[in-house]
Amino acid sequence: MAARKKTSNVGSKARKGRAKATRAQPNLIENVQQIWLAGMGAVAKAQKEGPAAFHDAVSEGLKLLTRSRSNAEQMIRDAFDAAQGSMQTRLGSARDQATETWDNLEALFQNRVHKAMQQLGVPNAEEIRLLTKRVAELNDNVKALSARRGRGRGGRGKTAPRARAKRKTRAAG
Repeated sequence: MAARKKTSNVGSKARKGRAKATRAQPNLIENVQQIWLAGMGAVAKAQKEGPAAFHDAVSEGLKLLTRSRSNAEQMIRDAFDAAQGSMQTRLGSARDQATETWDNLEALFQNRVHKAMQQLGVPNAEEIRLLTKRVAELNDNVKALSARRGRGRGGRGKTAPRARAKRKTRAAG
């Protein structure tokens, strides 16, 4: 009995599908007729308007072409600007990295030269400045001592009597 129920359900479904198809046929036929009539109307309109419709279609096509060209040009400009910006960023980054590497190399070189000069006993700038200052102080002290000695003898130094004595001995001899 179970088999009969299944076959009866299949049969009722088939009958329902045929009923829907018979109801859909008038709608389908009506839709097809409307499409046919729309096509016939378009053909009649094209025959009636003829060259004017052709010129209108050409002008619309030119407008569309102009718009699409300007859009394409704008897209190309945008892509070029983006690529240029990216390239500038990468170039700046590479330049910064090269500068940093060069600065590190320069500092390393300066440190090694400084160490080598220290090992050789060459004075650095600060030591030379201190030595120059010390020599200037010593020169000032020597000048001050010379001035004091010169004032204490009345303006004569020890060399004057010796020079006279040498002249006398040469004349005698």
